[in-house]
Amino acid sequence: MVNMGGEAERVGSRVAKLRKLAGWTQHQLAARAFISTSLVKQVEQGRTPPSAAFVASCAQALGVEVQDLYGVNPEENVTELHSEIADIGELREALHSFDDPQPTGKPLTGSSLRKRLNSLEQRRRAQKFSDLALSLPGTMHQLFAYVDRTASGTEEGEIARAMLHDAYRLAANVGRHFRHADIAAVASERHIFLAPYTGDPLRAALSDWHRSTYFLQNGRYSAGNRLLDRAIAGVEQESRSPKANGMAAQLHLRAAVMAARGGDGARADDHVREARRLVSSGCEPTPYQNTDASELNVAIHWCAIPVEMYDGSESVNRASKLAIVDRTRPERVAHHHIDQARAWFLHGNRERSLTELNHARRISPQQTRMHPSVRETVRAIAEADRRATDTLASFARWAGIRV
Repeated sequence: MVNMGGEAERVGSRVAKLRKLAGWTQHQLAARAFISTSLVKQVEQGRTPPSAAFVASCAQALGVEVQDLYGVNPEENVTELHSEIADIGELREALHSFDDPQPTGKPLTGSSLRKRLNSLEQRRRAQKFSDLALSLPGTMHQLFAYVDRTASGTEEGEIARAMLHDAYRLAANVGRHFRHADIAAVASERHIFLAPYTGDPLRAALSDWHRSTYFLQNGRYSAGNRLLDRAIAGVEQESRSPKANGMAAQLHLRAAVMAARGGDGARADDHVREARRLVSSGCEPTPYQNTDASELNVAIHWCAIPVEMYDGSESVNRASKLAIVDRTRPERVAHHHIDQARAWFLHGNRERSLTELNHARRISPQQTRMHPSVRETVRAIAEADRRATDTLASFARWAGIRV
């Protein structure tokens, strides 16, 4: 029998513990979480890795946060603990200094600030979040000062606020990546408020896309679907420009995941088809920073929909028809391999599941090490094999997972 490093480490064991504290049977939890009793049993026993939808549904039913079931501690996700905490603190301070900025050096022009933001976005895409956390606070202080120097309602003022909108979205990404919920929440509220003052009506939809992350991660699929439906309708009222098409495609891809996690696979596939149509009809593949309305991203979502529905066989079948390769987007490609690791496990091929995890590791190491699905898949492989192979043990040591 594999030593799983303590029952408290698995999502399934946390679910079982909280369920028993509530005095519920597995059937009662399943009824309250709108999932099957057999799935509850399999996850509690470690025989099936839990999906994000499963974790969100159980957290909602048990009255806890999703991160409580994952056992997430923000400090555990930092590779250079002391320096990273200091960087996060500076970002938090910068967010709260919007009315009292303290920029260092000479004031930057709008073009210089745009170059800085583009450089920060490149770091995000390369998964260099430590560098991003270090550099973003200084840029935000400069942006606050620049916005103060520009008049609202003018073209320069709208451009300034659009750049600040991008900076807030980057800050929200850093907060979510390192699981500092307060930073993510403050930054999200700010970019939602700021969107109407950027002179770009599509930025309201962009903020809605970011805003839908909360509903997705916390299992509030009905509210998330309503938000995305409104955002899609709003974009459709704008001009059918390549930029609008790109934003609409991004919204449809998010809506596809929302529908799949809510149990509606047909609706999810409809959203993917519409995103594919928009992409093929001509759209900007990156209408805004941190958006991806590309053929590659459509393909990744098409493969992800079945695994969200616990249909590993269909997911690996779809993936077999595609080549998901792009060195410029390690986050997206690694996420695909993480999804495929779970798909292959559900399909019954644990060796291929581990191969997919190692693919993800090579492409985006930090993301793979931190992703909760990776930890649960590794533990499920170990539980299913009842022994730790050398390859599995090596991966687990690298990821800090005890098997």
